[in-house]
Amino acid sequence: MLAITGKRGKHRGEGTYSGAGDVMRARDEGLIVVGYDGSEASEQAVRWAVEEARMRFAPLSVCHVWRQPYPVNFVDPATMDVLAHMGRYVLDRGVDLARGLAPRLDVRGRLDMGSPAATLLAESAGADLVVVGQRGAGGFEELRIGSTASQLAAHAYCPVAIVKNLPRSRGGRVVVGVEGTRMERGELRVAFEAARIRRVPLSAFCLCPAGTDDPKPFAKRFYCDISVWEEKYPGVEVETIVDARPYTRLLHRAAEDAGLVVIGDCGDDDPVELPLGVVCQALLREAPCTVTVVPSRRSATFSR
Repeated sequence: MLAITGKRGKHRGEGTYSGAGDVMRARDEGLIVVGYDGSEASEQAVRWAVEEARMRFAPLSVCHVWRQPYPVNFVDPATMDVLAHMGRYVLDRGVDLARGLAPRLDVRGRLDMGSPAATLLAESAGADLVVVGQRGAGGFEELRIGSTASQLAAHAYCPVAIVKNLPRSRGGRVVVGVEGTRMERGELRVAFEAARIRRVPLSAFCLCPAGTDDPKPFAKRFYCDISVWEEKYPGVEVETIVDARPYTRLLHRAAEDAGLVVIGDCGDDDPVELPLGVVCQALLREAPCTVTVVPSRRSATFSR
């Protein structure tokens, strides 16, 4: 086993978070978008998103997307009005939930017809963060990650938080995994900000390529990059780990006592045809806490 560990800094401080720039639509500064379909998982997502928006002093948009129950076009206006009214009812429940949890928070509603994934993907272009439950109302009980969450994690223009196990989602440290060959990506920024607003320690893992015999070159670059973020976030207590063990096993073990895991959507070793990397997919399925997926294919847009 090859591993280099260390601890740095102590947590304190305040600040602001900034996410993706203009991509497809005008960006609303700090906006958090949460998908809601009336399911228990989406209710947990709303609760998580409200707390996140409160900590960031950010506006929150609760988004519900309804669709026709049959694949064929049905043009009867009365029936469409009933379906739209039902959609509005579900949206109002989500908005009322958010406003009840945080009466002073800027909460908005967004109602659309069509594909939830497509609508939330479009919304992600103007948001700092999109939040969804691990599966929606249409998923069966054994499904660990739903199609909407998977599509957003793979294609969104901003970070996506997939909420799981709400009772422990706010406790525990923040864990971030960064590939040793891709330090310039946005995972570190997202993780440092998450640790700051939660006032918890950060465990930062440098994931060396498979077959690495000497991790020292990766460690040197990793510590240089970490020091840059420590200057921007001087109050965050950081534990650094440079390791060449299998990524998935390493991060899954680290997630056991974490409140949040931050990971990129894909890695250098992942096949191009995969919409999500192997490590990211495994964490979305297996991690016992909320996972935030940071877009890497659009890093030129997302990163400062």
